[in-house]
Amino acid sequence: MLPFFILATLVFSIASLSARDWKNASGDKTFEAAYISNDGKLVTLRKGGRILTFSIKKLHTDDQAWLSANHPQKEKSSSENGDPKGPLKPAPKGAAFDTLKFGDTHKIVIKKLGESQIVDATVPEAMLARVGLNGTFRTKQTIGGLHCHLYFDWDGNGKLKEVTLRTKGKPLTSYSGQLRTNWSEMINLLTILHGDSAQGAPYPHSSDLQDGLILGSHLWHTEDGHSVLLGTGQEGANYSVVVRITSERIEANPIE
Repeated sequence: MLPFFILATLVFSIASLSARDWKNASGDKTFEAAYISNDGKLVTLRKGGRILTFSIKKLHTDDQAWLSANHPQKEKSSSENGDPKGPLKPAPKGAAFDTLKFGDTHKIVIKKLGESQIVDATVPEAMLARVGLNGTFRTKQTIGGLHCHLYFDWDGNGKLKEVTLRTKGKPLTSYSGQLRTNWSEMINLLTILHGDSAQGAPYPHSSDLQDGLILGSHLWHTEDGHSVLLGTGQEGANYSVVVRITSERIEANPIE
C-alpha cells in the first residue's frame, strides 16, 4: 500500500484513471488496472481498490512503449529532486500516514517526520519539545488550495494510534468555497487510494455543526483493517476539513 498521502502525486489527473489491460514482461499474464503515475523507473496503478507500485521493467515491452508514448517521464536523480535521501518510496505495510506506522513511539514519529519528503515543520526543531507535535507539521503540498496540519493521538503506552489531518481554521465565509473544494479533492484522493467509500454523504451543512464537533461524511476501510474518516469541524468561529486515520475498524452506519 502506498503511503496514505504521497502528496507529490496529488496533481495527477483523475480523468487519467480509465482502466486498460496490462501484461507482465513475458506476456503470459494479463491484468486490468488504471494508470496513476510513473517517475520513469516505477509505475503506479490502481487495480480494484488496491494501489500497486512496481518497476516499469516488469511490464511487457508493449506497455513500456505505451507509457513512453502517453506518459513520458525523465527518471530524476536525487539531486534533481532536491532531496539527498533519494526518491519517494512506498510506505511500509500498515502505514498510517507517509512512513508513520500505528504503534510507533513518540521518538520514532519525530524522527520520521524530520525525514519526510511530504511534510514541513512550522516551528524550529529545537522548539518541538516545548510546543509539542500537534499542529506543528503541515503538508508541503496543498489540497484544493489548502495545507493540512498533522495531529496525533497515542495509546496508554505512548504508541501512535491515530493521525488527523486538519486544514487551518477558516471563517464561515470560506465554508462553501475553499473548504468545500478541499473536501471534494480529499474524496477524489481517498477514493484513488482506497477505492469506493464504505459510506458517503453530501457535504455537511454549516448549520449542522457545533463548536467542538466534527461531522463525518465519508468512511473508507484500508486493506490493513484501518479506517479513514472524512468530515468537517468547527472550533469557535472557525471551520475546517478533517481526515482521521485510525487503527480502529469503524463500521459504516446502516442507511435508513
